Amino acid sequence: MIEKNDWRLAVNGAAYLKNKYMNPTDGEEIVINAPYLDSCVFCLEKVKNAIHRRWFVPEDISCCICEECYHDFREMFGWELLDGWDIVWPET
Repeated sequence: MIEKNDWRLAVNGAAYLKNKYMNPTDGEEIVINAPYLDSCVFCLEKVKNAIHRRWFVPEDISCCICEECYHDFREMFGWELLDGWDIVWPET
C-alpha cells in the first residue's frame, strides 16, 4: 500500500517509468537473460533465480520491479501490462 511519503518513491529518475508498457516475467528469466538487473528499482529487493516469483520489466529492459511494487505503483505510473511472451532480451 502506498503512503503519502512512501520511501520507495525516493528513487532518482523514476519519472522515466511513467506510462511504460510492462512485461511480466520471473526471476529465473532475469538471472539468465539480464543479470545486470539485480534488484527492484523501487524497494531494492534482490532478484532470485526462482520461477515462482513474479517480476515486471519495461520494454526497454532498463530495470525490474517486484510484484509488490508493481501493484502499488501501477496506477500512479500509468503502466500497461503486456503478456510477457514477446520480451526481447539483450544478447549477452
